[in-house]
Amino acid sequence: MVTVNAGKKLVAIYVRKSRLKDADALEISRQLELLTDYADKNNMEYEIFSEEGSSEDWDGRPELQRMMMELRRNIYDGVLVTDQDRLTRDRTDFGLFVRFMKNEGLMLFTLNKTYNFMNDDDIFTSGIQSEMDNHFMRMTKRKLRRGRIQAIKKGVYFGIAPFGYTKDDQKHLSPHPEESKVVQDIFNMYVYEGMNMTEIQEQLELRGIKNRKGKLINVRALSIILDNVAYRGTVHYELTGEDVITVEEAHPALVDSDTFKKAQVLRAERRKVPQSQQKGLYTLSKLVVCPKCKQTLSFCMKYGNREGRAKLDMSSRHLYLLNCYASKGARAKAEMKGIERCSNNGIKISRLQEAILNKLREHLTEIDAEIEAVLSGSNDIISKVAQKQQELTLQYNQLDKQKKNVQDGFKMGIYEAEEAQAEIRTIKEAQLSIEQELKNLEGADAKSEVEKQKKLKAKIELLLSMEHTVNESNETSMRANKLLHDVIDKVWYWKPKNDVGGDKPFEITIDYK
Repeated sequence: MVTVNAGKKLVAIYVRKSRLKDADALEISRQLELLTDYADKNNMEYEIFSEEGSSEDWDGRPELQRMMMELRRNIYDGVLVTDQDRLTRDRTDFGLFVRFMKNEGLMLFTLNKTYNFMNDDDIFTSGIQSEMDNHFMRMTKRKLRRGRIQAIKKGVYFGIAPFGYTKDDQKHLSPHPEESKVVQDIFNMYVYEGMNMTEIQEQLELRGIKNRKGKLINVRALSIILDNVAYRGTVHYELTGEDVITVEEAHPALVDSDTFKKAQVLRAERRKVPQSQQKGLYTLSKLVVCPKCKQTLSFCMKYGNREGRAKLDMSSRHLYLLNCYASKGARAKAEMKGIERCSNNGIKISRLQEAILNKLREHLTEIDAEIEAVLSGSNDIISKVAQKQQELTLQYNQLDKQKKNVQDGFKMGIYEAEEAQAEIRTIKEAQLSIEQELKNLEGADAKSEVEKQKKLKAKIELLLSMEHTVNESNETSMRANKLLHDVIDKVWYWKPKNDVGGDKPFEITIDYK
């Protein structure tokens, strides 16, 4: 309880630090020194409300809220601040504060002026001051933003240095002696040793490697590390309302560009299956794609007839390819965006698998013809490589245009921030895949082309010689799936009608590696 001497005013002193680091900003200790000195000179008792945090939102200021509650007790004469912008620079919030002070019959004391809100002239003057404070805040923010952009372009890294780096006096990243080696090991295990993130986590745990807080590095942390472009020496920022800023060679890289790109390709491939709950790996897992909605299709076991379902006869269950929007998540996403459900229908896997194997048998004949053409001196294969390179380059450039359109759309308010980021991430993943294809095509000549075709032929022959299972996820299925991924990029599948009343026709087109 505050006691007030007779004849003295009681005021609530409110102080908070400035969010804007301008030259005139006063630290809390300096504000308190000035305000207590002012109170002593003007015969005032006081209670101090000090806001250690900094927030433009009034709800984010607990001391301000506590002061407002105390002011309703009718024991205070007013509020004392260095300047009225310590309360707020927002004109709406200040208007509400003025109304509150007028209703409670309270004064606002600043180091330069006293406001009595029962007086219209003081309300007008404080309103003008609020507009000036608001304008100053916007101008200062713009200056800070410009300064940040210029600093980023010079390679300055804002925020906490990512695991593997420290920050020097100029706020540039430099490799941490121990952590940097851990990051390099993580990329090597993921890209070159074929480990998944769970296996990498186990390896790090066995080695006793922990993060800066002394905790084990989990899968989520590994995901963040593998996605962070800082490790290839790049500073990358996406500021709202500004063009994306990317600075290459801003600091020493921990992994080379080729390793980082391979990691992103692997990440994209492992993320593309829509149903994360899918268990096991079947022969056609992660291969079949709808040409209409570009959804990678997944599988489930279904009863082949009503009698089998009624009796729960497991032997009557068959593996089926699901339609595009079979998963709950995909359906919800479609409904939320008002997208009409894709008209592609599912099929029994045995039918689809046999059609793909038949296509592979036909492709063997095509490979033999291509090898013979190269050996006979035909330049058709080399020209096909050049044509493929040209097509891929065109696709890459078109994706660049799409990325620019998304960025422009975000600035115009067509996309929300999360939508724009998701679209750009998808485009970047497609570009990484194209870059990898272009790299694979480099240095194509007759000898290397023949070797490539012979290896491809050997893998297809091995696939066709295997005894394929359909309804089981086992070692043979996993081996067949790996071979198919070595040979095939995508199987485009289209089936406009369901199989009610009998098997309906379907179409497939295979994109070979």
